[in-house]
Amino acid sequence: MKPLHEIEAHQIELETKIQELRRSQQELEASRNKYALLYDFAPVGYFTLNREGVIQSVNLFGGKLLGVERSSLSGRRFEQFVADEDRPVIGRFLRTVFAGSGKETCRLKLSTGGQRPFFVRIEAMATESGEECLAVLVDITEKKMAEQALAESEYNLAKAQSMTHVGSWSFDPATGAVKASDELLRIMRLSREETTQEAFAGVVHPEDYGMVMEQLRLGAEGGKSYEIEHRLQFGDGSTRWVHSIVEPSVDNTGRVVRLYGTTQDITERKRAEVELTNKSNELQAIFDSISDGIVVYDHDGLVQHHNLIAPQLFPTEIRQGSPCRELFHPEAAAVPGECPVERAIRGERVETSQVSVRERRATRYVDITATPIKDALGERNRALVFFRDVSKKRLQEMHLIQSEKMSSIGVLATGIAHEINNPLTSVAGYAEALLRRFRDEPALTRDARLGVFPQYLEVIVRESYRCKAIIDHLLSFGRKSDGIAIPVDMNAILREILELLRHQRGFRQIEVVTRLKDDLPRVLGDPSGLRQVCMNLLVNAHQAIEGSGRVEVTTDAADDATVSIAIRDTGAGIPADIIDRIWDPFFTTKEVGKGIGLGLALTFDIVKRHGGEIRVESRVGEGSLFTVILPVCGR
Repeated sequence: MKPLHEIEAHQIELETKIQELRRSQQELEASRNKYALLYDFAPVGYFTLNREGVIQSVNLFGGKLLGVERSSLSGRRFEQFVADEDRPVIGRFLRTVFAGSGKETCRLKLSTGGQRPFFVRIEAMATESGEECLAVLVDITEKKMAEQALAESEYNLAKAQSMTHVGSWSFDPATGAVKASDELLRIMRLSREETTQEAFAGVVHPEDYGMVMEQLRLGAEGGKSYEIEHRLQFGDGSTRWVHSIVEPSVDNTGRVVRLYGTTQDITERKRAEVELTNKSNELQAIFDSISDGIVVYDHDGLVQHHNLIAPQLFPTEIRQGSPCRELFHPEAAAVPGECPVERAIRGERVETSQVSVRERRATRYVDITATPIKDALGERNRALVFFRDVSKKRLQEMHLIQSEKMSSIGVLATGIAHEINNPLTSVAGYAEALLRRFRDEPALTRDARLGVFPQYLEVIVRESYRCKAIIDHLLSFGRKSDGIAIPVDMNAILREILELLRHQRGFRQIEVVTRLKDDLPRVLGDPSGLRQVCMNLLVNAHQAIEGSGRVEVTTDAADDATVSIAIRDTGAGIPADIIDRIWDPFFTTKEVGKGIGLGLALTFDIVKRHGGEIRVESRVGEGSLFTVILPVCGR
């Protein structure tokens, strides 16, 4: 038997060990409780499954994931909570887990009865016994939804890029790394393995290469965004046009860390632009070839387009962007209701005429046709306006009227000649008979009462024949032209006209000096028209002189090709500011009743039709000199 002190010591040792064991048990219980809490309330589901997939144990969060109370899960197959489409997946997964010794992972869609999809990631590993596996379920619904949204966004982006032929890319200036979308690779005809800076640069057209690389350098070094259009050239020799927009991304120090760009295939647009440009050029050529002035006014009455002729008719009024007011109603700032442009914009078709009288510019007679151009949406019309210069036509009409007047004078003169020539012939005949009787019967001359009769009779005979000569000249001047060009003696025509004017009462104080060249070559022309030219110039020369003065008429042949007729007067002269307008139809400085302003216009037209030219020199107070130059016959 042991001594008492040994027994007491052993008892104390046992009590100490018992206390330590109790403390260890308490600590173990506390640790177990802590891990139980972690197990139950961890934000993942913990499952124990057997080989058939039957749930052996599960934590609280696992039950929450499946939407079922934990107490009712034990003994149920896990696949009951898996969506139908993923049940084959869970079967294969469990077989893989029990067949191996490592951790396996898969993703599943659960069927929890809710409308919202629910996705989990399972990580499982078999236990040492191989009869059970420990599985961890992680809720990846938000991640899965984000991945789906991202995939859908990427799909939509790819489709959008494919539909619009726009590819996206990024470039790292530091490494030269390039990332490109599928559509960009399609545009560049590159494979995914060829996504390199060198490959992209290799398809840039050689003529555009320097420009493209310079812009890329400026973007990478200076951080400048830019847009550029250039060509691509491929191995088969074909080319495409692309349009790129590049934006730099910079860090806090301002250094460019990446360039982001979009590149669009614009080949079809470029072809359409070229075709449109060709069509526009073709239409513009047709537009400009029309001899009438054409102007398109927009819905606000401003010039939008015009051909080449329109500004020639109205140089200051028809300019790009000029309003219709400048041409049709310069005195009114607002658009009046009768403005042809305004009426056309309202949908009316307008035909009108306008006389354009501008300082230091020729008077123009213009026919105007304004037609509405319908807007595609039917909301706003434009106006298409045609301007036809009919000044020459008006001049020809007046020329025709004048010719008809002269023809009428010729007919009248012919009738008068028949009525006057016969009595004059009788008067002259009887006077000549009386003179013969006086010569045959000397006794009559001795009668003091009849002494002056022979003298009277000689005057009667002379004046009768002078009247006949005047009538013959008048008949010659008024004779209607048959339109046939014949050799014409200009000296003879001038003498006829001067003979007619010599008897005008108002011109009797004017001295007429003639220097008509002998053997003057004849000109080929219309005698009636050339008579009218000489008459107009000589009448103007006489009318320019008030009171007494002098008119000099000179003909000459400076060479073998032309004949010149010069008519100089000592009248008032023509001011320099209007001398260029004297050829305009209806322009006149004469007082009412002395002219309508057609004489010189008709003269200019007749001379031009004969292939000649007419010149004028004048000084105020010294008189004027008109020179007509005509080609001779055979020239």
